[in-house]
Amino acid sequence: MSRIIGEIGGTKKGPLIILIGGLHGNELTGIKAINKVFNKIREDNLEICGKIIGLEGNKKAIEKKERYLDYDLNRCWTDEHIQHLNESKHIFAEDEEVLELNSIFEELSSYESTKKVCVDLHTTSSDNGNFIVVPEITSDDPVINALKLPLILDLEKHIKGTLLKYLTKKGYLAFAFEGGLIGSEVAVELHTAGIWEILLSSGAVSPDHVNGTMQIGTLLQTFAAELPHKLRVRHHYWITEEDNFRMKPGYLNFQKVKAGEVIAHDRNGPIQIPMDGMIFMPLYQRSGNDGFFVVEELDPLR
Repeated sequence: MSRIIGEIGGTKKGPLIILIGGLHGNELTGIKAINKVFNKIREDNLEICGKIIGLEGNKKAIEKKERYLDYDLNRCWTDEHIQHLNESKHIFAEDEEVLELNSIFEELSSYESTKKVCVDLHTTSSDNGNFIVVPEITSDDPVINALKLPLILDLEKHIKGTLLKYLTKKGYLAFAFEGGLIGSEVAVELHTAGIWEILLSSGAVSPDHVNGTMQIGTLLQTFAAELPHKLRVRHHYWITEEDNFRMKPGYLNFQKVKAGEVIAHDRNGPIQIPMDGMIFMPLYQRSGNDGFFVVEELDPLR
């Protein structure tokens, strides 16, 4: 099975848009959304400026519908790790995944474009999971603003080896686009609308050639209704498999929490929130090392 979901190059110069779904193998809505967009482009014979390419992330994990098999494919993107893989025997399932994806990035590095964009499509294990994770330095980019979703800043400072941090250093406007609850059709809808907005705002497609652009913008704004605009990560609670970490049920992304509030338990007992803020990405699945984050709002609602 090919890693490339679709690839369309236009005759006019424009942006390079890379869309990645399934970097976590149990998060498949991004792949469905990418397929929907490519099918629509082909059906309507839309004129493309630049190049659009859709990729599957962790193919082996996708086949088993697991977040990852040996290690998290969104926690390994460092120059040191890639150099190690190039110089050593590959023993883990994700080793080849990293090298195959990186070879595509390297091949595309020579493509002449007006802008380089990489969108890493994800979903979360808690509801209200509609947001953009982006480095602060690129958070005011017109493509980011066009999505109208909450912005999470500084997450890459708390998590080592994210794809967005790796590609940002290589000159991409790189960001994670969280579409909602894992496996939900609503997340497919949001990811699809978001991809169209990215293509429009980057100049890859013309608004004159796409029907319903106003509905796309309205849909995105509806998903973000009453959610905070811009937030910064203040605390990261990191866990291991041996911790037997268990979130208390019912916590949603951006739900307000108070310092001292018991939010989870592990083998050592209750876990308290260290500060006032909002809960972010509480872990409600079997795998993963990020128990939860605490974020604070920077800007009022738009």
